[in-house]
Amino acid sequence: MPIDAARAKQILTEMLREISLRSGEARTNAFSTLRSVDAKVREVKMTLRDAGATALVEEIEQDTDFAANSRRVRLEALANYCRTAIKFLDTGVITQKRQLTKGPNLNLITDIMPDLESIIQRRWLDAQRCQLARAYLAAVIMMGSILEALLLARCSKGSLEAYRAQAAPKDKAGKSVAIPNWTLSNLIDVSVELDWLKQDRGSFSHALRQSRNLVHPYEEARTRTEFDEATCKVCWQVLNASVEDLLTTL
Repeated sequence: MPIDAARAKQILTEMLREISLRSGEARTNAFSTLRSVDAKVREVKMTLRDAGATALVEEIEQDTDFAANSRRVRLEALANYCRTAIKFLDTGVITQKRQLTKGPNLNLITDIMPDLESIIQRRWLDAQRCQLARAYLAAVIMMGSILEALLLARCSKGSLEAYRAQAAPKDKAGKSVAIPNWTLSNLIDVSVELDWLKQDRGSFSHALRQSRNLVHPYEEARTRTEFDEATCKVCWQVLNASVEDLLTTL
C-alpha cells in the first residue's frame, strides 16, 4: 500500500536505529543469522517500494554487498541505503507514484450513444493525468466536459420529463430548445429539478461549470483565476458525487 513521504521517513529512521549504532557501526549483535538480516532487507525494500523509491530497490537488488557472507557488511550496506532514502525524502527527490483510477461503469447513462462510454472513461483518466502533471486548468476543463456529457446523456434518456421541467430552456417563440443545444447550466438546473442531482450537488456543479468556462482564454484573463491542487480535488469530488447521483436515478 502506498505511503506518504513523512510516514516512509519515520519507518526508515526506526529501521536505521535497529540496524546501526550512533557511531555508524552495524548492530550485528541484534541479528544472530544472515537470514534475520535478509528479513530486515526485505522490510526496507517493501517500505521503499511503497514510498515510490523503486530505483533504490533496484540498486539494493543488484548490490553485491548483500550477497556477502557477513552480517556486518550487509547491515552496513543496508544502513547506507536507509540514510540515502531519508535524505531523498527530505529533499523531495522521491515522490510517491499515484495510481490512476478507472471511472465507474457508466453504461446505464452512456448507452444512449455508441462510443460515449469509452470516450468518458478515457477522459476520466486524462483528467487525473492532467492533475498529476499540475496542469490544473486542463484537469478542471476535462472534469467539466465529463459532467456535461453525462448530464446531456441523462436528460436525453429522460427527455419527456426533461422537456416538461420548468428549468427547460425555450427559444424566443416559446418553443422548447432541443436537448443537444442546452447549456451546461440548463442541464444542471433541469437535473436538480427532476431530482437526478441533489440540490447541494447542483450548486457545486455550477461552481465546476464556472471553472470549466475558463476554457476560454478571454474568461481566464477577465477573472484572473488561478487553479491549484485544492481546486482540482474539490472539482473531482463534485464530479464523483454527481455521477453517483445520476446512476442512482436509473
